[in-house]
Amino acid sequence: MFKNSYKLQPGNYVGIVTPSSPMFSGRLEQGIKFIEQLGFKAKVGKHVHDSDRFLAGADKERADDLMQFFLDDEVKVIMASGGGYGSQRLLPYLDFDVIAENPKPVIGFSDTTALQVGLYAKTGLISFSGFIFNCLDDGNLNEMVHDTLLSCLHRKSYQINEGSLVNSGKVKAKLIAGNLDCIIHLIGTDYEPDFTNTILLIEEVRTEPYKLDNMLLQLYQTGILSKISGLIFGTFNNCDAKFSSDRDGTSDDVIMDWAKRIKVPCIKNFPYGHIDRRCVLPIGSEVVLDATDDIAADFDLFHH
Repeated sequence: MFKNSYKLQPGNYVGIVTPSSPMFSGRLEQGIKFIEQLGFKAKVGKHVHDSDRFLAGADKERADDLMQFFLDDEVKVIMASGGGYGSQRLLPYLDFDVIAENPKPVIGFSDTTALQVGLYAKTGLISFSGFIFNCLDDGNLNEMVHDTLLSCLHRKSYQINEGSLVNSGKVKAKLIAGNLDCIIHLIGTDYEPDFTNTILLIEEVRTEPYKLDNMLLQLYQTGILSKISGLIFGTFNNCDAKFSSDRDGTSDDVIMDWAKRIKVPCIKNFPYGHIDRRCVLPIGSEVVLDATDDIAADFDLFHH
């Protein structure tokens, strides 16, 4: 069975890649400074500053940066500098046998979901979702992001006792988490994970209610919602109607409509998504979702 074998120590190297859209000016310097403040060193991918329209360079070259760090014994963790679009395009260029033999967590957020979930589907790799360099833009990293990132890096379990109860119950299962749109685009590809008996955690941003409904319909009609053992709705920032009338309702209306159709433990308003205060989560790790009348969301994360 695949196991993550990393053990991060002070002075270890973190490899920096740009798997999606081009990096904004100054982001690399911010990221390196932060990595060094944590007590680690940074190695920078050869193509992190490349740019080709909406992509950070050619697909194969971005994938090469990633593979170089999986092969580099000094690098213990790989960190995506930002999101945007394009990480799914790297998947055909990756050597999954090499990655399985040299497992290292990939840290990222938003568009990095496609890469992280694809890696999990092909190798079982555990990745950390919730941090990219734009978290550092105001010079003051949110405490929840900071603390949960460190917990993930040092393999320490933690709890997030937040959220609103939708369906009660308790379940322990592996976590598949990330941006809903990115997960939807993996369905039907070679990089779609097995959702059977997993806890699915999803978030979205800038998506009108009818589009959100369409995404959840896709999960339903492909049978994914009938396979999972638990469902967590993160935040849906700026997902209410912009161009349609108020009669279209809200994102919360859509969430509750679909949540009523499933019988598994479910919570909403979990602090994960395109908001400043969010937690960093381990995709592929076992978690416990405790959705009860007494504790709306008792969320344990276990690293093996």
